[in-house]
Amino acid sequence: MSKEDVFDILKSGKIDYVRVEFVDLLGNTKGRSLRRAEFENIISDNKGVDYPESLVLMDYKDRPIKTKYEDVIALPDLTTFVVIPYLERTARVLSFIVQPDGSSYPYCSRTVLTKAISKLGELGYSLEVSFEPTFYLLNSSLNPADFTKAFSLEGLLEQQNFLKSLIKYLEEIDIQVETINKHYGPGQYEVKLTPKSAMEAADSLISSREIIRDTARIHNLTATFMPKPFKDFPSSSMDITLSLKSTNGKDVMYDPNDPKGIGLSKVAYNFISGIIEHLSTILSIAAPTINSYKRFKEIVTPNMPGIGTERHYIVRIPSYYKNNHYVEFRLADPLANPYLLLATIIYAGIDGIERNLMVNINEYYGTLPQTLKESLNKLENDTYIKYNLGQDLISSYINIKNIEIEEYESQITDWEREYYLKAGW
Repeated sequence: MSKEDVFDILKSGKIDYVRVEFVDLLGNTKGRSLRRAEFENIISDNKGVDYPESLVLMDYKDRPIKTKYEDVIALPDLTTFVVIPYLERTARVLSFIVQPDGSSYPYCSRTVLTKAISKLGELGYSLEVSFEPTFYLLNSSLNPADFTKAFSLEGLLEQQNFLKSLIKYLEEIDIQVETINKHYGPGQYEVKLTPKSAMEAADSLISSREIIRDTARIHNLTATFMPKPFKDFPSSSMDITLSLKSTNGKDVMYDPNDPKGIGLSKVAYNFISGIIEHLSTILSIAAPTINSYKRFKEIVTPNMPGIGTERHYIVRIPSYYKNNHYVEFRLADPLANPYLLLATIIYAGIDGIERNLMVNINEYYGTLPQTLKESLNKLENDTYIKYNLGQDLISSYINIKNIEIEEYESQITDWEREYYLKAGW
């Protein structure tokens, strides 16, 4: 929406509160609710909402990772202003985080993505993206809400009230759903969002996670995006479809004269080759939790570091590629920070373009990290990605993740007690 559109809605008297939200380093949404008059004053004066900097840099238990903090300012991005359809007289807007003097804040992931998009634009290209998040619906006992079979119509019937509400709420905030299906696990569902520009797609994913979570609560369910919530049931992933365009929206992905017969243009090969070159680094952002790597042992999880038509390739050329010119990145999970993830993918692709990298179809390139610790080590040693995302941001991200790893490794599990408690008797 334009500023004038937002003012028209506010002056209509239909909105009493506006949530000013931002996304922290891990991809969690935070914010506070303002009365309409206070929000009007803020946007009239081009000001923002004060927050403690600690909220941007917290570990998985909401503990600050630094000892000294200043204030930061959340500047509302009015293009993201929407009326929340299931809340009474309440709207929401996403923000850019800046420092009190108005200068750029290095830990704002929306700003990081904006810079990546700008750099890609300098080369004459833009990226169109679609996310496909998968999630489990749980009952009050935190068990799967249904036990219907994979891709069954029974599953769609079982959760039809939730799904109808979900699609309705998403469409009311201008997020279109291409497909929705009962996924492989009991109580597991997948939503495919329509393609948008990189920033719009990331914003849509953040909004969709909010809507999915809240809609589940309205229907007395719990939605979880945890990658592997159950030992014996399939994990949740998030395929990402990608297509390169020129900055004026013209397709540059497809080349019918591709000598390899796939239909990829040279710049598409370069961009994808950059992704393969930095794949282990990307994994640290795409699979950001200890739990993420437990799904890598499943037979359906992509495990081939390369590009190919087979479904186990990390970058897959789908059968419909020649019709819509999209390739799939298949190793992300739905807890990833979409802004940092897309920024990392874009910078990797730019590296491929600038270095004229060219990988072969249906070939392996190296091996994938099998743990979060391994992927963080790859991130630490990737000077190109660190430079572009920002050294301070990467150091803080690695610090937060190392806290998770250290605390996880210090836990004593039921499995250990069962098998080792009486060992040596």
